[in-house]
Amino acid sequence: MSKRILTLIPVAALLAISSAHADSLIQSLNRVDNSLNKVQNTIHGTQNTIRDGQNKIDSTQRAIGEIQDGTYVEKRVENKVRQQKRRAVNGLINKSSNAIRKATNTY
Repeated sequence: MSKRILTLIPVAALLAISSAHADSLIQSLNRVDNSLNKVQNTIHGTQNTIRDGQNKIDSTQRAIGEIQDGTYVEKRVENKVRQQKRRAVNGLINKSSNAIRKATNTY
């Protein structure tokens, strides 16, 4: 029996050491994962900034072309009218949806 206990002590010590090592390894992996997430977020932010800049360039070039063609004012008025129509329709839809919800008492 005492031989068995003596052989279990090194095994228990080994398990304690490997458990501590595993905890340390998990913490290290979590730090690496957090760092990778930060890098990924930075990359996405940079991509969005580049995309926004390119959209501004495209919009400016389109406006310059429209000014040269003499269609700039027409297109701005068409866009404004289209936006106003869309807002009016969306407002009516929202008002009717609210009226239906109130009438049926469903929210």
